[in-house]
Amino acid sequence: MHELPRLICCCICGRPLMAPESIERGMGAWCAEKIQQAGQKRQEMDPEADVFLPIPFDKGIVLTRQEEWIIKTNVPHLVVHHSPTGFEFGYAGSGPADLALNIVEAMLNRLGYHGDRTTCFKGSCFSLAYRLHQPFKFAFIAGIPREGTVIPYRMVEAWILQRIPD
Repeated sequence: MHELPRLICCCICGRPLMAPESIERGMGAWCAEKIQQAGQKRQEMDPEADVFLPIPFDKGIVLTRQEEWIIKTNVPHLVVHHSPTGFEFGYAGSGPADLALNIVEAMLNRLGYHGDRTTCFKGSCFSLAYRLHQPFKFAFIAGIPREGTVIPYRMVEAWILQRIPD
């Protein structure tokens, strides 16, 4: 297992967090505001778009539904590679793959990881996030019940830390 420094970094940009409220939130104030604005804009353009919940990652990865098709989660939508229509869970398709990719990317940022990047359909991610997202999808996302769940943060963190190469 690879040990990383215990410095808490923003799950969006990877910069170290200093302010207590930023550490609690898991992202800096600027990134939190940008994610919130992007989510509001996406909701205005498409009322069935994913809804971002400002719940800190260390409280768990929150996955729930509003009505039938609207996903509510605290996972920031950083990159699109498989599903331009948004996140999903409970099966092994393109929406769950993008959810897994964004979870792994956000966690690597939060852990202060630095590495090569891969270009995706929209945006880019760590090459490691790209390599890990499909196994992560099958381990954590595909089997989630339709109504949703909270995936414990420490479980996700441990899974990713075990897979970071030395």
